[in-house]
Amino acid sequence: MATLLANYNEELNYFRRLFEADCRNRILFFRGESGVGKTSLLSVCLQEIKAQAHQLVHIPIQLRNSSVTVSEIFYRCGEYIGWPRLNQFRKEVSAFQETSVVNIQENRMLGQNQIEVALYAENPADRAHRQAALTNAWFSDLKAVPSPILVILDTYEDATTEVKEWIDGPFLARVARTPNLRVLLAGQKVPDSNNIEWGHCCQKRDLFGVHQASHWMPVIEAMNRQIEAPDPLSWMSGICHVLEGRPNAIMQIIEQLPERGTVS
Repeated sequence: MATLLANYNEELNYFRRLFEADCRNRILFFRGESGVGKTSLLSVCLQEIKAQAHQLVHIPIQLRNSSVTVSEIFYRCGEYIGWPRLNQFRKEVSAFQETSVVNIQENRMLGQNQIEVALYAENPADRAHRQAALTNAWFSDLKAVPSPILVILDTYEDATTEVKEWIDGPFLARVARTPNLRVLLAGQKVPDSNNIEWGHCCQKRDLFGVHQASHWMPVIEAMNRQIEAPDPLSWMSGICHVLEGRPNAIMQIIEQLPERGTVS
């Protein structure tokens, strides 16, 4: 079932620009408090990709728990893009393996645990070196992919410290230098866009909810609901005011409205 969205048309237009071949602002942030409709907005963005059959690889990643490490992000990318396209990355992982039981260079598939082993080092400086080498190899492979790649990162505020530092630094810095790569990042908190390395190609949109009742009337109609009041628009305006335009709460009210034609 398609996700219904009240307004956020301007934000959707910013998202659509990520599809442009000569897109200049290839990093887009959606920031907003809980309940303002970030998840619904991202769902509609994903629907647009599928509906319009855009020739781009899209990689959605939820950063909500500690299991999503840097190695996990590398791994999911390989699953979506295809391991044969990540040749330099696979070679780098193989070089860091302490044992050569498996010839990773010849494998079409790479296990997440193999990437984790390649990243592991007791010395923090050694681990940083390994992460930098794998990141460089990863981006080298991504640049060679002929179609655009869209990485969607949600709930940034729940990512681990290590993942946040990698996103804010090496990841976004290299995105700024990788023309075929796009990033949509959402969360209650987002990285500081005043960054000299990647801030020039980043745009941030703050989400404050949908406060205008007129924007909700098409949603009510699409859901086949009706408002039992002499002036439905004024009634809806009151709901928007009381709930401070928060889409999640407003949708709960709409879902409780009677279906059209059932009012006696």
